Amino acid sequence: MKKRIILADDHQLLREGVRTILKDIDSVEIIAEVANGKDLLTLLNSIRPDLVLLDLNMPGQDGLNCLSTIKQLYSSVKVLVLTNYNQPELIEQVRKMNADGFLIKDSSSTELKQVVLDVLNGEKYFQINKATSEQPRSEHFIDDFTRKYQLTKREIDIIRLICNELSSKEIASELFLSEFTVNTHRKNIFRKLNVKNVAGLMNFAKENNIV
Repeated sequence: MKKRIILADDHQLLREGVRTILKDIDSVEIIAEVANGKDLLTLLNSIRPDLVLLDLNMPGQDGLNCLSTIKQLYSSVKVLVLTNYNQPELIEQVRKMNADGFLIKDSSSTELKQVVLDVLNGEKYFQINKATSEQPRSEHFIDDFTRKYQLTKREIDIIRLICNELSSKEIASELFLSEFTVNTHRKNIFRKLNVKNVAGLMNFAKENNIV
C-alpha cells in the first residue's frame, strides 16, 4: 500500500510544487492539502496519514503548535517540517519536540524525495547548519558543487563529518540515521566523486573548499 501524506502549507504554489515532485515516487500519495493549522488538526480527527509535511508559518494555528498536538495525540504520525527558516535554535527546538525531520524549502527536488522516503522508513533528518562568516559565499559554491556532482545536502553533511574523522556509527548517531544508511551514502559519495578511500575523499573535499 502507498504511504499517505498530508501537505500543510498556506502557499498554493508551494503545495503544487511539492505535489508535482512527489508524484515521481510510486510508493507515496498526497491524500489531502490544507492551508492552515486549524484545518490540519481538524482533518487529523478523521484521517490518519503516515506523514505530515508541515510548514511552520501558517495562519490559524502555527506549525509548532500543530507539531506539539500531533505528537501528543497522534504519535504514530511522522512529521517532516518544511520551512524557510534555518536558525540552529529552531532546528533544535523542533528536534526536541520529536519531529521526524527538518528540511529547508530551497532544498533540491532530489533531496526532498530522498528525505521523504528516509523519514517514512523511520530515519530522522535534521539539516546541519554551518553558520560562518563566509556562509553566503560557501553556500553559493556548495549549490554549484552539488549540481555538478549530483550530491544531496545530506551527502555534503556526511562528507564534512567523514572529514572530521567520525566513524559511520558516530555519523549515524549525529544525523539520526541507521549505520546501514550512512554506509550506503558513503558508497554513493565515493562513486559520484570517483574516490577510493577516506584519504582521497578528504583531499578532494579540501581541494574543493568543502571543509
